[in-house]
Amino acid sequence: MIEVQIQIPDNMNTDALVRVIEHICITHGLTCTLKGTLAGYPDCVHWHFRRVRQKGILEITWWEIEHRLWFKVAGNRTGEWIEDSIPMLKEQIEKSLYLTSKPDQTDRASSK
Repeated sequence: MIEVQIQIPDNMNTDALVRVIEHICITHGLTCTLKGTLAGYPDCVHWHFRRVRQKGILEITWWEIEHRLWFKVAGNRTGEWIEDSIPMLKEQIEKSLYLTSKPDQTDRASSK
């Protein structure tokens, strides 16, 4: 099993985080085959992403209560594309979440 933590800003909005995850995964040619929740992580958002015609499922879970976001690949769901994709997806998701969480320049100017 592979589990990789994704760094997220302290002030991250769940709706924005969900949009970022789904946009980046789709941009990388992944298809969401499941979006739901997990009993062990109350109120989480949990996805399964696949690459068409390739073996493997990349799971992503956002658990707002614990402010935790991670990738998981179960031992029986591995695929060659996953190990190559995780570092790139992690970097792009972290960067996008950081940029999404920053207030607009106009917001800062109006608060002075």
